[in-house]
Amino acid sequence: MTAAGPDAATERRRRFLAPQHGVDDQQAWQALGTADTPAADALCELYLQVDGDIITAAGFALYGPPIAVACADWLCEALHNRTIETAHCLSMHDLQTALALAPQERYGAMLVLDALLDAITNLEASECND
Repeated sequence: MTAAGPDAATERRRRFLAPQHGVDDQQAWQALGTADTPAADALCELYLQVDGDIITAAGFALYGPPIAVACADWLCEALHNRTIETAHCLSMHDLQTALALAPQERYGAMLVLDALLDAITNLEASECND
């Protein structure tokens, strides 16, 4: 799930050209989180499906640059079978290490992490309202 060194560019390219976790509009999701970066003209929607406290699926819809798509795809893969609690522990460092992000590419990681936090917040709020 992680890439290092010269393989990181290949991993980023693969995730951008053939993301595995793009959303299907027909699928029902339990939580939605959104985030944007107006300066980069990027918008990320992150969708979660949970069973109890376990994230069983994650998907994304994103308008933005290739690095943001690669970050979203990696994050969705990393979320599979994690608890909500351990999902909170995913960090910029995890994405930076996995995709060898350059400093100017970190906004892609921040974008998807912000969408994740929004999705978790919305999920927890909906559980309180049930």
